[in-house]
Order: sequence, then C-alpha cells, then structure tokens
Amino acid sequence: MSVKLLPQCENLKEQVEAILQLWHQDSTFSGKQDTTRIQASLSKAISPTFEIVFAGAFSAGKSMLINALLERELLYSAEGHATGTECYIAYAEPNAERVVLTFLSEQEVQEQMTAFCAFLNLAPSLGRLEDTALNPLKERAEAIIQQEGGKSKSERAKQADALRLLITGFQQNRDKIHPTENKVFSMEQLNFGNLREAAGFARRGANSAVLRKVEYYCHHPLLEDGNVIVDTPGIDAPVKVDAERTYRKIADPDTSAVVCVLKCAATGELTKEETELIEHIQSNDSIRDRVFYVFNRIDETWYNAQLKQRLENIIDQQFRQLRIFKTSGLLGFYGSQIKTTTPEDRFGLDTIFSESIKELGGEEETPQ
Repeated sequence: MSVKLLPQCENLKEQVEAILQLWHQDSTFSGKQDTTRIQASLSKAISPTFEIVFAGAFSAGKSMLINALLERELLYSAEGHATGTECYIAYAEPNAERVVLTFLSEQEVQEQMTAFCAFLNLAPSLGRLEDTALNPLKERAEAIIQQEGGKSKSERAKQADALRLLITGFQQNRDKIHPTENKVFSMEQLNFGNLREAAGFARRGANSAVLRKVEYYCHHPLLEDGNVIVDTPGIDAPVKVDAERTYRKIADPDTSAVVCVLKCAATGELTKEETELIEHIQSNDSIRDRVFYVFNRIDETWYNAQLKQRLENIIDQQFRQLRIFKTSGLLGFYGSQIKTTTPEDRFGLDTIFSESIKELGGEEETPQ
C-alpha cells in the first residue's frame, strides 16, 4: 500500500537509518540498546499494516467467520478440530495471489501427540515417530471415536479425532517435516497452480494438523488498505504452547484490534477458558480498548427461548457497555456463496460445496 507522507517525513527512512548508523558507531550506545523495535516502528510508519487478531476457543467459529468476511472458503473450519495453526491473511493483486506454508517440526508433532495421549489416558511408545508405533495409536484413537458414538459426540471423541488427524497428517507429509526445524514452502514448491489449490491442501484436516503457520495473500477489498487478518489457535488448545502463542499475539503492540469470538450463543454459558480470556483482556489497559466481542452462532438461539435468555443474561451481566456483535459466520458464509450464483443452477444449492467439502477418499470432513 502506498501512503503519502507529510513533507517533513518524506525522507523518514533515510533519516532514521542515518541516526541508527551513528548510534551503532558511538561506543557509548553500541550494543547497549536493541534497535529492533525502532526499525519495526519505522516499517509500520512507512507502510502501515493493521493486524486484526481473531481469538477464542475451539469450535467458536473463528475460521468460518473469517471465511464469511472474505467471501471465500479459505480456512479450515470443523467442529472440535484442534489445530494449532496460525493463519495470516494479507492483500494481493488478483494475479499475485499465493500461499506460504510452514510445517511443524517432528519434535513439535511428537509434543502434540504426547499431549493428546495424556488427555486420552493413552501411554504409547513414541521414541521415534515410526509407523510401527503410529498405526496402533491411530487405531486406538479410532476405537475411542467409535466408543463415543462419533467424533463430535464428546470432548474425548474430539481429542481422539484430533490425534487421528495429527498422525495421518504426519504420515502423509513426512517428507516436508524436519526433525527440529520448521520447513517453509511456497505453493509453487508444492506444485500448486493457484491459491485455491494451495488453500484446499491446507484446509484438509490431516494437513492442517501438521501446519504451524499459513500465510495467505489474496485479493479482497477488506484487505486492500493494509488490514491483515490473523486466525490464532484456540485458547483451550490441548498443547499449552499453542494457547500461549494466542495470548502473546493478543497482547502484541503490533496488534491493532482483537476480535474475541465466543460460542455461548450455542451453549448458553461461557467456558472456563473464555472467562479467563475475558478477565485477561479486561485487566490489561493496553488491550481492552481495542477488543470487539462477537457472539457467533446466534442462529442457534432463534428457536430456543431458554438459550436466548441465557445469552441475554450473560451479555447484560458481563458485557454491558462493551462493543458486542451477534452474528452467524456459517450463514454469512453461505450467503456470500449463494450471492454469486444464478437461478439457473438452483441458486447454487446443489453445486457450491459438492467437491470442496470432500477429502480424497470422498468422505465429507466439514459440517457444511
């Protein structure tokens, strides 16, 4: 984005760099002060970006809400899917759309598997991530899902499904995962011809499970003025370090705004993790004035008077005078897709998601 600077700031970059050079040459100051923050501030002043961080628990609907805002199926969204992936979405011209994928290291994959196993009371031998150990573990996870009656029927089933996806993702992407480092690939290196293909790869549950970070550069008016949307891991992430990354991102000085997505419209109550997040935000003067609270899945209250009343009580008791919004990311996303169709294809209801929601085996893997 090109920004017109005031006349006295036209040579701001050169002036600041000249001062920093003098700083480093002076033995009194050299090495005694970190100038990284100054350089970061200079970069933002010359070409400002505004990072809008979406935070919340798993299944709150952060990813679907972002998909609705951008009017395209970009991010993975599924009930209970416990990915620790951080996603950055920035602007690109129509002919320059691209995706950059950063994979977990083998060490990080192992740490996540250990965390899931601890939750599920499994005690596997994971000295090395070989198929001889992984396949029996995946079978035990699948058995738990069956015992619970389905992958979304209980928290235990959701964690077992997340473990299953993590194992599958590691086995399918073993060649892209380094023992200790995070390997980075452009979509061209992975032989994807466009953003849609690369996003489709990242959106599949098994692949998403082994991605640490995904950077999307796509064309949309919402991003054109320098806005960067950041989708963070759930605050109730089974791997503690993932949740800590979200809290650090919320408090980061470079974060311009926080969209706190809550799911109590669907449950009628705040979770323990959501309550802790809100308390953390409200106790921090530098954060709380740039937070917007979004009550997602509001459509679930339309035909449930008791659920609607519980939600209103929560808002009245804990969110009075705060900036709140009620919405449905799922319906917003459907609406954005149907808007582009015509009566000739029955408003698109028979074709919009016919292929995009299926994994390679033909099974639908999102709730759409």
